[in-house]
Amino acid sequence: MTWAIKSKISRMERDDFSQNNLWDKIVFSKIRHLFGNRVQLVISSSAPLSAEVANFNRSVFSCQFAEGYGQTECIVGCWQISGDIHSGETGIPTPVNHIKLIDMPEKDYYAKDRVGEICIRSQAVFKGYLNDEVKTRETIDNEGWLHTGDIGQWTKNGTMKIIDRKNSVFKIHYSMNTEMSTAEILTIDLIHFNSISDNTFSSFVSDLEL
Repeated sequence: MTWAIKSKISRMERDDFSQNNLWDKIVFSKIRHLFGNRVQLVISSSAPLSAEVANFNRSVFSCQFAEGYGQTECIVGCWQISGDIHSGETGIPTPVNHIKLIDMPEKDYYAKDRVGEICIRSQAVFKGYLNDEVKTRETIDNEGWLHTGDIGQWTKNGTMKIIDRKNSVFKIHYSMNTEMSTAEILTIDLIHFNSISDNTFSSFVSDLEL
């Protein structure tokens, strides 16, 4: 499968989105058939998609696979244009949006290095949270920039890549910061629920090797 995907991606890099090569006949056509064999566009948003998943879908469907970035507060901030097959990136800013990166020194991210917290300003940005002026002021600054809390990086292609999340950092002791996304899990609460009976079983597993 790895060789098949590499072969298809290589063809797409040459603007060849055909569905009749050897790997299509052996593997991918069978998967396309399960989806009706009529998929022409795939869109991914919300949480960042891994390059492996994106490349697999591009290889299977041989069509435009667009990754986008946005939030409830600003809808679509970035979008992959037709022909962009760079997996793990979310494309260029949409025409209505201005996007900038700002420093986040607590994580050693600086805009001069083309990396930082993503801020968006446009007519697409929401006006504020209902009945929550404090949260609104924390999210939108005096110049109208929406501070998304996401950490982005401008790639050499001029596209945005989401690499981190601001609130994954917590101060736990004096000036010591820790990142929960990479923290070691020492104890997990495993819960088994049986919908047929009234009994719920819970157990704790510790000292896991991850």
